[in-house]
Amino acid sequence: MQAVSQTITTEEYLTCLHIQLYHPDQSVYPLYSLLRLNQPQKIWAEDQIRLGRDGQVCSFLFNDTHVSRKQLSIQAYRKAGNPDLRFTVQNMSQKGKILVNGYELHHLERVDLEEKALLRFGKYELLIWQDPGEAQDSFEVLFEKLNVSPSREMGVDLPCTIAVMDTGLRSYQNGAPVSQEPLESDENLYI
Repeated sequence: MQAVSQTITTEEYLTCLHIQLYHPDQSVYPLYSLLRLNQPQKIWAEDQIRLGRDGQVCSFLFNDTHVSRKQLSIQAYRKAGNPDLRFTVQNMSQKGKILVNGYELHHLERVDLEEKALLRFGKYELLIWQDPGEAQDSFEVLFEKLNVSPSREMGVDLPCTIAVMDTGLRSYQNGAPVSQEPLESDENLYI
């Protein structure tokens, strides 16, 4: 008879947060070249997932100057008396908004993620959903690239289209500019 170790911890099934990415120009530009696609990455539950283009503060980077240095963060939490991990998303961009299932988030605003959530900023669409697990101190994040717009597949109407201009991102609705200011600018870039 083989002895079972009393000191080895039982392996727990980790919650997996799927972040599926789409951008209409992703086949032309290497927008996700700094992300490990299709490889689950373990995250401690107390750590935030920070997405953006600043490698000093963000744990996951986009290779795109139209993305804010600090675009968004996702934080795990648990409700009192419930062992399941839940997630909240916060807009970290000072000049850009994020749409979460159609709800507009401004700078530092946050909202709980539903079981399946569609996030949009600029031309990006992120479909976020989770496979529940039993581990309470960590989870996995899995970045995947989508070839079709998730809003199109879900039948979600976009309230306006976002066009990339020489000065940055600008919103257009019914062919007229909504704002003359770029959504995000980088004071370190000189044109």
